[in-house]
Amino acid sequence: MFGKSQDGRTEAAQTVARFESEDGEAFILDESGRQPLLRFDGDTEVWSLSVTQGAKGDRIYKNDMGQPVLKSTRWGGMILFTDERPTGDPVALSGKADAFRQPRMSPALLWQTLAKGSKRVSQALGRLVPFEAPNVTPGADALYAQAADVTSSALVQVALQSKGKQRLTGVESVQFVEGRPPSATLTDGVLIMKLDTSRGAWGGHVSSKRIVNIILTTYSVAERR
Repeated sequence: MFGKSQDGRTEAAQTVARFESEDGEAFILDESGRQPLLRFDGDTEVWSLSVTQGAKGDRIYKNDMGQPVLKSTRWGGMILFTDERPTGDPVALSGKADAFRQPRMSPALLWQTLAKGSKRVSQALGRLVPFEAPNVTPGADALYAQAADVTSSALVQVALQSKGKQRLTGVESVQFVEGRPPSATLTDGVLIMKLDTSRGAWGGHVSSKRIVNIILTTYSVAERR
């Protein structure tokens, strides 16, 4: 079961559906592909989730940091976990939704996306931060574009925090390369985003939350030295 409708009746399982909490937090869950995908209303990032079996037959959906995002109970209920509600918030099935489609992308559009991401971060920091993708596998343009969008959003998010610009002093440029598994590492001023082309446009890169965590962790370690 995917959850219960607002009138309390359990709905038949659907592969793609929209859910909403009592507080108005809404999202689309797409389980039509290899990995469950989730996108919150008002956000452009599509989260690739993994599923593990929990106690009493529950299914736990986790992000790439191993943190629970959703829990589907054997009784048909669905619980959403967020930073604001770490103990969970019940959600109800609110309607059907369309499966996520990989955006059409070309080398020219990818170059524009990289330039746009660089501009966003550069404006937030008041200095140039180039986005580079030296060797793009043909057909992987959409993955690179998604990774550029997520990376720029994560860096801008850090920049807006208290001492955010200071925490980003070690990031001089961003480089997108291919490899397995997807990762983000900061080395000699370069934020290296490793992309796995075998995992598709959404699963082939790390999440914004993981990028933010890496930046903050790296800064904390450097600060203690």
